[in-house]
Amino acid sequence: MGVRLSALVCVQNQDARLAECLRGLSFCDEIVVVADRCTDRSLEIARRAGAVTVAGIFPLENQRKQAGLAACTGDWILEIEADERVDSALAWEVRATLKMGAHGDHFEIPVHNYLGESAIRQGWTGGLGEMSAVRLYRPGVKHWQARRRDSGQVVGGRSAGALKGAIRRTAGRDVSDLVETFNRLTALRGEDLADARHPGALAPAVVGGVGAFCRSYLMRSGWREGGVGLFVALLSGLYPVVSHLKARETLSVRQRAAAQPQGGYREVVGLKA
Repeated sequence: MGVRLSALVCVQNQDARLAECLRGLSFCDEIVVVADRCTDRSLEIARRAGAVTVAGIFPLENQRKQAGLAACTGDWILEIEADERVDSALAWEVRATLKMGAHGDHFEIPVHNYLGESAIRQGWTGGLGEMSAVRLYRPGVKHWQARRRDSGQVVGGRSAGALKGAIRRTAGRDVSDLVETFNRLTALRGEDLADARHPGALAPAVVGGVGAFCRSYLMRSGWREGGVGLFVALLSGLYPVVSHLKARETLSVRQRAAAQPQGGYREVVGLKA
């Protein structure tokens, strides 16, 4: 009996990208789609593609992933996002590698990030995107912490090496789209920091931002990408600072809401019988 491969895709209102993503996963024995609070056609598209679907409310990334993994029946899991594509070369490599027998529990797969049709190969950091990641693994090997963003992936077992083929990820249609993604991700990270009820001081966030900029622009060669590389590095540097500021805003809103009178009672001042 051959090695059974499951593909895992988690979505939240991404029907515009989902169909193409699922077509590229037809080489898998099974596709599992987790639909998190979807109000669009994502579930319909997944079912038409023959995918196993799991629908529900999963505010945290670990909840989505664990719900999907529980539905997977494969010997190996290929984890893909809705904005990512697996081409025929990578599909063949995955199948051939598993057929020959893996000497380990997980594989690293390169990730090529695109803005529109332009490949931006250098400069990506964890805040905005990754250049490689553990995406092919045995069940029970990968875990996530209870967060909305930057979920602190924990990978156990033994590495089986890295594949040569790459996942194609669309980071955005253009620079404006990337800014929208940045706003969404920093809002999620801000909520995570607010959940801890103490987002810390601004100074450490600034120091972290400077470090992120240097990693993106210098260590990960973002300078090779010209103006776009500088822009990605700037967003990477701003990521911890903006997340911190949004966390403080979120805490302030929550505190004001908690201070409001509860129930239907309302005191009226200045009226006489």
